[in-house]
Amino acid sequence: MSVIVLPDKYYLSHFFELIQHLETHYQSVFESSHQEFLKSFHALSEDAQCAYVRMINRKGLVFNNISFTKYSEITNPMDALAELERTGFLSRVMETDKSLLTEFLTKTELAKWLKKSGLRVMSTESRSDLILKAQAHQNDLLLTNLDSHSDLFIQRRFEELDYLLFLYFGKIQRNLTLYTLRDLGIRQAHTVKSEFKARYTELYAAKNDYFFYSEIERLSEVQSEDEILSKLALTQSIPASAIKDQWLLGVAIKFEDTNPEITMQALRACGSHPARERQARLLYKWERIEESKEVLESILRDPNSDEELLFAEDFYARKFGGKRTGSLTEILKNSHQVTLSDVYLKKPELGVIHSYEKQGFTGHFVENYLWLGLFGLIFWDELFLSPIAKLFNPFERRPVDLMGPDFYKRYEVLIESKLVQMNDYNAIEFIILKTVTEHYGKMNDLFTWSPNLAPMVLDFVKKARNKNVAHILRTMAKRFDNYHSGYPDLMLEKNGEISFIEVKAEGDSLRYKQLSKARLLREAGFDVDVLRVKWQSDPNQVYVVVDLETTGGAPQSHRITEIGAVKVQGGKVIDEFQTLVNPERPIPPFIQRLTGITEAMVQEAPKFADIAEQFMKFTEGAIFVAHNVKFDYGFVQKEFARIEQDFHRTQMCTCLGMKKNFPGIKSYGLKNLTHHFQISLDQHHRALCDAKASAELLLLMTGYKEPNPRKSEETIIELSE
Repeated sequence: MSVIVLPDKYYLSHFFELIQHLETHYQSVFESSHQEFLKSFHALSEDAQCAYVRMINRKGLVFNNISFTKYSEITNPMDALAELERTGFLSRVMETDKSLLTEFLTKTELAKWLKKSGLRVMSTESRSDLILKAQAHQNDLLLTNLDSHSDLFIQRRFEELDYLLFLYFGKIQRNLTLYTLRDLGIRQAHTVKSEFKARYTELYAAKNDYFFYSEIERLSEVQSEDEILSKLALTQSIPASAIKDQWLLGVAIKFEDTNPEITMQALRACGSHPARERQARLLYKWERIEESKEVLESILRDPNSDEELLFAEDFYARKFGGKRTGSLTEILKNSHQVTLSDVYLKKPELGVIHSYEKQGFTGHFVENYLWLGLFGLIFWDELFLSPIAKLFNPFERRPVDLMGPDFYKRYEVLIESKLVQMNDYNAIEFIILKTVTEHYGKMNDLFTWSPNLAPMVLDFVKKARNKNVAHILRTMAKRFDNYHSGYPDLMLEKNGEISFIEVKAEGDSLRYKQLSKARLLREAGFDVDVLRVKWQSDPNQVYVVVDLETTGGAPQSHRITEIGAVKVQGGKVIDEFQTLVNPERPIPPFIQRLTGITEAMVQEAPKFADIAEQFMKFTEGAIFVAHNVKFDYGFVQKEFARIEQDFHRTQMCTCLGMKKNFPGIKSYGLKNLTHHFQISLDQHHRALCDAKASAELLLLMTGYKEPNPRKSEETIIELSE
């Protein structure tokens, strides 16, 4: 595969592409300051333009002028910075910039500044401690006491820039990484649309949303209650928007424990879920019982969604109707139960599928994928191709009008014309296959393209013709933001009948969102059940304890040189697997010294592809165990991916297991644990030896072997571990 090399000034091209988009679509929401900002930027020399875009792509607002000399494509970096200073894009450090400086300086620089300003600094203080001290004593800090302040610049005019970036991205994103990823072929941009809409056409709407987004960014800062109350008073005259509601919810959460008045005022002004739910819960918690009851009754009279309605019905019944448990608890309590082997501990859905397959069912893990895929394939034209589709730039993945009632209102006739055909399999098949044929692989934020998507969806449509699938799709189209997620985990099919199951393992709670989707599916005629999973340790469970030697630590670029594995059942080792592996790349000298595996030893060894099938069979049906299992499992998965095969096993980590079962040991590296428990480790960093030692740790964890710790507290720590 050829390597893509970007031109020297690729980032400047990206910035011009962005501002050209803004100048084309957003003139109606520019103020004079934004017009002047763009005019000033266009007037800069190319060197100054490059320096400015380099500056805005970096973190923070403070810069050391020397750092710009590393950009070889800028001919005269100091002249460029001087030009930016003359035109107001940056300035030297001023007294008002002390807070910014404290975030920029290193710990050593901060300590020197504080000491020179007469403040005491302890050697034990962290950088965070020094930042807090500097900010608390800003008046005592003198810029003349800061050694490097003459080399520093502060970025200015960033408010105009942030507003422009907000118009483009819908958030303040102070870098252009998406363009770079697009040019490198990593991130796909839209190929189905060449014309995009403006996110805002009215200045007041753009300014209001920008204001609230900026306030969301500031929520973590210390703001006085009077300042927050004054902003809450402003919200009464500002039209509703999703960003405004997001800020209001954030304010409510921030002041929930300290100021009930601000919390309630914010929640009452918020029009989005879960504002009313939080009101009812908090009012009841604060013993304002009648007010809580009034909020619940308002939801029951006019719910915004099924999820909100289910909460109100449940909470009202428990608090005011005499019920002792909620509906979610009752549903879980009365649901069916299945006991599975702990081989499925991290994949309970797979265990349930296998359980039902024994009863003659065919099971699929579908969750939201089925419904989002069906919705996206049927309404692709309305979502992405329509001239009025609300996509705002080439990186937008989801039309914004899906987040509210506008999508259905805008396309009601077209949507209903498709929904009326839902029971006509041939008509739906034509729509879906046309979408797949013409648009397979094109970017979207609804579903991931895969070869089995269309067959799965078409098979479902064929078998669900006696159900009201149109009702579900219509509901999704009307309020996609409420109905795009929460669908049951599994779809089962037997004798042509479709049903759904929500799987709940021990400790996993049922949510109102999931209950509302179960109700929606039942309204459409489907059987929907909740299945509780209980775990059972199987004495006959097989474990395969694996250790690998590799050419390095990153599976993306390094390869396996040796595999050692032992199969354990009932507390005994019943089989072994060992082989050197030709890594098809050099082994670094350090790794050769560490493992003792030389390039000559692996030259005639099999490649991974040659032993993949044997290893797959050796681990089949077993729990994959290793010391720091993510490392070994990640390498094995990557090797299988290279030969275009999937490898999935339930995993167990002896390092984490030993920490849980034997707390207080100073080091949980393999060498120290084997030393501590007097386990043989004759050839450390050879795969089979380490696998056998890890198997001994597994036997300790599972109680098959009694621990025999040394009395000495000696700890052995290896850098490699």
